[in-house]
Amino acid sequence: MNTDDFTQPLESVMRQERMAVYPLPLKIQDRAELFAKWCELNPKTLRSIELTALAIHQRGMRVSTKYLIEKQRYEGSHQITGVPFMDGNGQEHAYAINNTDTPLLSRWLLERHPDLNIETRKSIYDTKKEG
Repeated sequence: MNTDDFTQPLESVMRQERMAVYPLPLKIQDRAELFAKWCELNPKTLRSIELTALAIHQRGMRVSTKYLIEKQRYEGSHQITGVPFMDGNGQEHAYAINNTDTPLLSRWLLERHPDLNIETRKSIYDTKKEG
């Protein structure tokens, strides 16, 4: 946040002070935290993704998280809320789930439905969390 810029409205300054700061590029731990916040902010979207995964599983097919994300991106019926954050330079960004986060989504689905036919591969999210 630029503390020397006195031209910003008070509301903007207050919002920036409340926003989490994550340096870019995002670290593994940061992406995991932002994904968890995204899940909290988008329960309807997440439920829609979950129901699609269950429907695919019911048909005896393997679930693809890349497909689930793309389906939501192009055919989703819910308004998605991004997670606002600031980078180390004070620039605002909004985190939204993307293809980089397919391992996080796969593991979230498997926590809720351990028998789900979904392939997981070794992922950067399986390593020790960065400090």
